[in-house]
Amino acid sequence: MKKSTTSPVRLRATSPGQLVATLPYLFGFRPDQSVIVLGLQGRRIDAAARLDASAVLDAGFDAEMLRKRLTTVTCQGRQVIVVVWLDDIDDANRALSTVVDAIGSPDMAVLVSQGRCQADGGEWQDCPDHIEDADDAGLTVLASRAAVQASVAGPIGQAGDIARAWGSACLIVDGLTLNERLAMAKHLVKKGLVAPSELSSENCLALAALARQGRVRDVMTAQLTEKSARHHMALWAAVVAKAPDDGAPAALGLMGLSAWLAGEGALQVCCVERGLAIDPDHSLLRLVEAVNVMGVHPREWAKVRRLR
Repeated sequence: MKKSTTSPVRLRATSPGQLVATLPYLFGFRPDQSVIVLGLQGRRIDAAARLDASAVLDAGFDAEMLRKRLTTVTCQGRQVIVVVWLDDIDDANRALSTVVDAIGSPDMAVLVSQGRCQADGGEWQDCPDHIEDADDAGLTVLASRAAVQASVAGPIGQAGDIARAWGSACLIVDGLTLNERLAMAKHLVKKGLVAPSELSSENCLALAALARQGRVRDVMTAQLTEKSARHHMALWAAVVAKAPDDGAPAALGLMGLSAWLAGEGALQVCCVERGLAIDPDHSLLRLVEAVNVMGVHPREWAKVRRLR
């Protein structure tokens, strides 16, 4: 039997090839065509950032902005590993040079190409295509970033039916008092954290409608912790899968916040991208975007919760 993916899983790497093999599990998808910067405390990856290699290779790329964005990952006391995952070796070396110009020489630089890797200009070695401990734990890896985007794309079906179901959910929620909304939110969130797959479409749409309400959303947000982040992420993934554009921004904000706390940076960014395309001024989505751009570590969330 596989373990729950909501429980922390430790993956160990004793070679550059094994380190590369952990990266798809770290980001949730196979991060080829990427530049990855890892910050290590001792032998543990403490922070990570991923950029599209095409952006780094662009003639107009802002190296100073990259340096500022990576400050949290590369802060003093951390070992820094840069991984450039590109099939074209010339492009990989150019991307590596750009990153080195921005942040300085890393403790290790790894090039990944066509199933092999090279650390610090040494011999090429094969990279494992999976890690047994991760597979045993039930960790899943999507094929690409596009697959991550698709996971937050919203419902598929007849637009009219979806709109009618959403309208009904809003009518019910809008007819409740604040205390009734808070009670409903508490009940549905508790239910969804235990078994998100058992939430009905009506439950999911009700949660999306409730999350539009600032006071209710604040209560939902305050329940988030690093420890519970993956449970919340699964809950809001179920809601986002049912919510049309009108009901998606708040749910995407809560899913993105959960993804940040769970270390799922690619999912966090995809939530922000879809959400801000719908509502460019949504406050929660702007917050989730800001913590990504500034490289804020998830441990800072505990301080924010204590101030609420």
